[in-house]
Parts: sequence; C-alpha cells; structure tokens
Amino acid sequence: MQSLALRGICDTFEAVQKMRIAAENRLRAIVQNYDEDHRERKIAMEHVKKIKEFEKIITRQAEEVLKNDIIYNEFLIKVNGINIRTSLRLLSLGLDLKRELSDWYAYFGLVPVYWACECEHGHKILLPSDPFKTGATCIMPKKIDEDEELSEDLDGDITLIKRPVMGECGGKIIKAEPMPPRRMKGYFSFWNKKAKKTYYIVTEYWVKNPNKSFYGRIFKQERERLMNRPDAKDKYYKIVKKGGKETKVASRRATLSARRKAFKIFLAHLYQSWRELSGMGYRMPYAFEFLKHDDFIDWKQAIQIEETLRSKASKKKKVA
Repeated sequence: MQSLALRGICDTFEAVQKMRIAAENRLRAIVQNYDEDHRERKIAMEHVKKIKEFEKIITRQAEEVLKNDIIYNEFLIKVNGINIRTSLRLLSLGLDLKRELSDWYAYFGLVPVYWACECEHGHKILLPSDPFKTGATCIMPKKIDEDEELSEDLDGDITLIKRPVMGECGGKIIKAEPMPPRRMKGYFSFWNKKAKKTYYIVTEYWVKNPNKSFYGRIFKQERERLMNRPDAKDKYYKIVKKGGKETKVASRRATLSARRKAFKIFLAHLYQSWRELSGMGYRMPYAFEFLKHDDFIDWKQAIQIEETLRSKASKKKKVA
C-alpha cells in the first residue's frame, strides 16, 4: 500500500513538473520580446513562481511519507545523488521483493536477452532468463477465488457484488525461446517505461559527478576500461582535435554501457539491503554467485564509502 500512496504523489509531482517546464519555456520566449515591466512577462513569471512553490509542497509531502520507510532511511538517503524526488520515483514503482534480482534488471530494461515463454495454462509471458535453467514459473495474474459483498445504492437498494480474488498463476513453463528486448504481440511483458526513465534520472548525477559517489566511480572506471580495450577506437571512443591536440572522447555506447553497470550494482545493493532489512534471504548477483567473481562490495561498505566522499566534499567547501 505504501507504493500506491507514493505512486499517487509521484504522478502528481510529474504532472506539476511538466506544467512548470512548459511555463518556463513560454517565459523564455516572452523574455526575448518584452521588457521587465511588461504585464504579460510579470504574469508568466508569477505562474512559474507559483508552480515551483507547489512542487516544493509535494516534495515535503513525499518526505513525510518516506521518512517512515526503512529502505529510504537506511540506504537511499545515504547514497550521494539520491534525494527525496529520486527516492519517490524509485519506491513508487512498486518493486517486488519476492522476485529475483534478474527480474528487477528486466523491469528497468537492463537485460540484453528475454525469453518468450508459454505456460501449461496457455499464458504467454516474457521472462528475463531461461526458465528451464532457473526453474521459474508463470507469474501471470490468475483468478483463484471470488469475494461477495453487499452494496447499497442511493435509492436504498441492496445489490450483491462479486469481486474476483487474483493470485499468481504459478504454472509450469513448457515453451521458451530467446529473443531481443522488445515487446511481442500477445505476450505479457513486465519492463516499465517509468522504470527506464527513473534509471536515466538516477544515473544522470553519477555521469556528471563521477568522483562524488561510489556509483559514479564505478561508472567512470567502467567507461575508462571500455575506452582502453584493444578494439575501442570508433567503438568506445573517438579522437577529437581541441586546440591543436588530439583528445579521446567517449562514445555514446561506452557511456551507456558504463551507466548500465553502475545502475545494476546500485540495484543489487538496493535489493540486498531491502531484503536484509526486511528479514529475508539474499542471493548474490549472477556474476558473483555462479561465475565466482570475488570483488563484490556489500551495500554497507558502499554506504561507508559514500559517507567518506561526502565528508571530503564538505571539508573542501569549508576550506574554500
């Protein structure tokens, strides 16, 4: 129910933010054609001011709801680059702790290959990994029962209303074929456009401030690693001449790949911390559980690094 409340606040915030951006764009056009004392310019500036005030009210309301959330207090707010608004976007998505981490990756559109599956009950669904290897079952909603309740209308008439009780299908997967990450007609897919947008918004801070966050450093290291590969030229970087000197400039492909890696590690920490704080078990990411990579940093260690970077930044401000 918490995610439903946050989703309502988030939808309202996004609608108001869209209005504010449109108002600011109109104001820019007006500023070019009218002087400061012109009536239309003053009205437009007043509109932008009022919308910004309303945005702040919504942000304060979101903070009131979030301050009672354990994952917000123990993890999200301690990550450099994550604020009330980005926390609101993340937690309003209704991420399911019962699902696997790979399902979360798929939800945010971070999986390169999906599996077109069909269950024994005829449901068609796209899964993020081979169900014959993982043992995954059908997650489609299915009617499992029916509730009856009495409803009284304005005239005092009593009506018996039957409401379906939905549950998870859980059927055995009988068919599965790999496919690129795109929607298929007739198949249920569970990646989310809002989740993909949130992924971009969250990582934007790390891209612009790679030295101010643990995840920003991961982004920077991964991009540099890709740019230093033997086959990197034209693929992961281009040579640009600046002031008579040749400079390596990262390609869009390198930036997006590094961005995905940083966010996947952030999601792994969010998943790990949330389940741990909720008293649930936790499985390591695939690369560390099955491929035996040994450089995984625990979410608590990541938070300690974030705090160190934050204290260094505050000391620099005091010196300046």
